[in-house]
Amino acid sequence: MTFMNNTANIKQFQLIKFINENCDDDHVMSKISITLRRDKIEAPYYMITKIKLSSCIDRHENGLIHAMDVLNHHRRYNLTEENYNEIKSLMVVVDGNKTDQVKISKKDKQLKMVLMSRNDDELRNIFKDFQELFDKIDNLID
Repeated sequence: MTFMNNTANIKQFQLIKFINENCDDDHVMSKISITLRRDKIEAPYYMITKIKLSSCIDRHENGLIHAMDVLNHHRRYNLTEENYNEIKSLMVVVDGNKTDQVKISKKDKQLKMVLMSRNDDELRNIFKDFQELFDKIDNLID
């Protein structure tokens, strides 16, 4: 049981950054989804994070040869109102700077941010640009 208790405290964005910095493959693609919700009665402030890393080897003349999911991870959080509002404010700041890599959608009681990268450099830039948001989420886990 001790092992399971220790693994539950993995800081997910630090892990993804570590994988990216120590991977020898330039063709790592990522999709990071952060969803804030306020529509649950039993957990009024709720967040779901989903992270998917894939690696591919391609040849332009022959198309995609090989693709492999390296990591498919998601975590669910019950948040305090204060943490919910802090994370929401970090996500809303980005709303005016949307690019092909950043998509934000809003519904009545839901805010969703999707960050996508097609290569190693784009993923490094995402970590640089969203470091404060990722640190805030990682620090929810002690």
